[in-house]
Amino acid sequence: MLSDNFDKRTNGKTRLQISLRELLLIMVVVAMGAAWALTRSQLQKSDSELAKLRAEVGFLEPSTADQVAAVRLPSNQPLTYRLRIRTPDHPRYRVAYSSVWEKDSSGPTWFAAAPLPQGESVVIVRVMKDPRDERWKITTLVQSDAGTKRIGTVLPDEHAAIFRQTAEVISAGVGRQTLAIDKAKPLRLLDEKWLVGEGGLMLYGDRPPERDQVGIYAELQPDIGTL
Repeated sequence: MLSDNFDKRTNGKTRLQISLRELLLIMVVVAMGAAWALTRSQLQKSDSELAKLRAEVGFLEPSTADQVAAVRLPSNQPLTYRLRIRTPDHPRYRVAYSSVWEKDSSGPTWFAAAPLPQGESVVIVRVMKDPRDERWKITTLVQSDAGTKRIGTVLPDEHAAIFRQTAEVISAGVGRQTLAIDKAKPLRLLDEKWLVGEGGLMLYGDRPPERDQVGIYAELQPDIGTL
């Protein structure tokens, strides 16, 4: 009499017999493999949805206590720029803004600055016509757990006229990926240069512009001294 562990030969052919224990083991392995494949598929889908959500809301990656960090947020409004910013406890910080980089200058001529609270804030820089007095202004809005602060400056007429027309724009500054730098250094948040007329041919790199460059500029700075 043959046991379950021996081959049974019938008509010259070998037929393998599997014990109940071996069959159960195979079923467990198959079930585990199917569960792993399903879990991996669900995890990939969740990661994809999380990445999409982060892109929509502007996820700010972790930074150290010695860094400031910022990321650009989506905006569906014209001439409106949104950023999420994180600052450490010390020193205090501000967001300076302007609409002009004067010729032969090393940076924009800052109009004013909005103070920032510690921690995370959403900063909105906008060029718009103020319905209260019908004047075009550049404004900076800071939203945080501490409340909302707003500061604005009336634009020169020639700047407002440029922003109202269609023009090529060279965009720099912070993008959709978190940018973190040493907390003692200024961080250029927005650098949107409007190229119109002859100015559209006068591009520059690290050197100062050869003529006044109208645009939308914003910079995160330690709140020390004058602008």
